[in-house]
Amino acid sequence: MKKAFIIILLILLFNIDIFSEESEITIIRDKPTTLTYPSFNHTPFGIHRGTPFWLKVFLGNRTYFNDPQDLAATKLLADKSREPYQLTVYGVNSGNSEIIYNPSMYSLGIFGRYGRGEGELNHPVGIACNEEGDIYIADTGNNRISRWFNDSKKVRFIRNIGYYGENAGEFKEPKYVALDSMGRVYISDTGNNRVQVFDKSGGFLYMIDKTKGISNPQGIAVTDSFENYSGYRYDFIFLVDGNYNRIQKFDFKGNLIRTVRVDNFLNKEVKLTTLENDYYGNVYVVDNLNSCIYKFTPDLYYVTSFGKYGTDDYEFEAPTGIAIYKKFGQVFVSDKESAQYFWICSDAINFKAKKIQENEIQFDFFLTEKSFISIEIEDASVENSGQKITVCDKVTLEIGKNSLSWTVPEEYKEFLKAGKYYNTVITVMSTYSSYPHIKKIIKTLLFL
Repeated sequence: MKKAFIIILLILLFNIDIFSEESEITIIRDKPTTLTYPSFNHTPFGIHRGTPFWLKVFLGNRTYFNDPQDLAATKLLADKSREPYQLTVYGVNSGNSEIIYNPSMYSLGIFGRYGRGEGELNHPVGIACNEEGDIYIADTGNNRISRWFNDSKKVRFIRNIGYYGENAGEFKEPKYVALDSMGRVYISDTGNNRVQVFDKSGGFLYMIDKTKGISNPQGIAVTDSFENYSGYRYDFIFLVDGNYNRIQKFDFKGNLIRTVRVDNFLNKEVKLTTLENDYYGNVYVVDNLNSCIYKFTPDLYYVTSFGKYGTDDYEFEAPTGIAIYKKFGQVFVSDKESAQYFWICSDAINFKAKKIQENEIQFDFFLTEKSFISIEIEDASVENSGQKITVCDKVTLEIGKNSLSWTVPEEYKEFLKAGKYYNTVITVMSTYSSYPHIKKIIKTLLFL
């Protein structure tokens, strides 16, 4: 049911202009904010999580949801009826061998059906799409790739690519698929332990096989230098493989750039399914076993984890899918009984302030996203509450560990006295997506 719920939520969410002007800023103090829910005015009635109720509202008894798998999202160029932020989203309903999508903002549709003929699918897993209307499905049970096209009015079948085998252009249980900006198709040919690359029409280009260290490839994502909506213009392939525990990064020539064994790094068992890149190239990886999302830099250095098992806000039930629309940092995550819609935000972890020498203060923190940072110091005493000074205002800092040293100006020395406690307040806002609607505020004590 996971993928269906995500599409239900999208239809609801995008009935309004989610990036319209908003007079109030949402302040978050006590929740993680690597990802955050959109503010109330950017959702229908504050709904940010789909439920079985909404499934019934839109589809009734037309179908049921059976082993949902991958997601894909885009803004179709041919669709002039919606705002730029209102997307078309596809979800693979694998057990029923069909794709659920939103043909309009007010309806759900289904294409594909079980079978082995043209326009039929057999327990597909992965899906990818682009703004031109191209759709590619990893038709796993039929050992092929199924190509479709959405002109914004109707989805139609184009052709099948490949068939069972071990030669170039042939497949054994292909699982996931990705597209680059030139229309090239990247396929996790799981049973053959390789990635195959095709042109838009299905012509074989090249492969990256087990001689490059690939084993049991799963989720795949691609960044490239010609993407329209990307601040990370480099040509790379990101891949989940191994025993669902490894992330690998390759260049387009198949050269291995970096490998991360996530289970070893985190010292726990994991089950990674798929992954996506955001605007800055950061990598978001779904861990089905631990019900969370891991975030890595484009160089595959660990940043943080988000979420835990559960059905409350900021929790997941065995998630399997993630889709990111890079232009506006819209993130969609599916899990067992719901679908959740997030914006990319930022958090400051382990925020500390300390005096390092006379008239010099150091602020240390770890950012989970490139951010705008403001820091203020307030008098912690009751009698002087409300008095504060500004250390910095809306400074841009990069993701990762940050340390700021501040020399106390002469005019503030009367306010900042040795032997007293002060509240140090950091305000964190992402540079896009949730900006300027949501900010995180964290407070820590400073003793001088």
